[in-house]
Amino acid sequence: MTDADFHQAIRRIRWVHWYHYPVQGLLMGAAVLVTSGRAAVGQTVEPQLATWPALLLLGVLVPVVSICLYMVYKYMRPNLRHPSEVNLRTYLGRVFLRNSLLCMAALPLLASYAITHKPFDLLASAGVLLALSWRLVPTAKTYQRWLIS
Repeated sequence: MTDADFHQAIRRIRWVHWYHYPVQGLLMGAAVLVTSGRAAVGQTVEPQLATWPALLLLGVLVPVVSICLYMVYKYMRPNLRHPSEVNLRTYLGRVFLRNSLLCMAALPLLASYAITHKPFDLLASAGVLLALSWRLVPTAKTYQRWLIS
């Protein structure tokens, strides 16, 4: 693999990274907006009690899915005996899984929006996703560190 091919592959991984956060954020936001109409919200106790089974299910499913994604994420390791293209594909998959896992950090804020309907929760979840995407941009240096780890 030439140096130009390597940098082109890193740019492609970076573009996947930058598109992943808004797409998953929009999908999670759309799911919350669709289901928020069904959420029982009100001033009395009875509607709020009707929402607890769904929140409890969400509270159980999110950690289970997160643990499964984390296990697969940790399993994806470089192999220096493989061609560099295979390691780059593995790194792309690892970045995608990491982004999927970290995007779940915005779910509590989105669930809070489904109950309270306060726009601050949507803005805070967008801020969390923006901060994560900005902080974890894949570079050639991070790829090389992963490769020798």
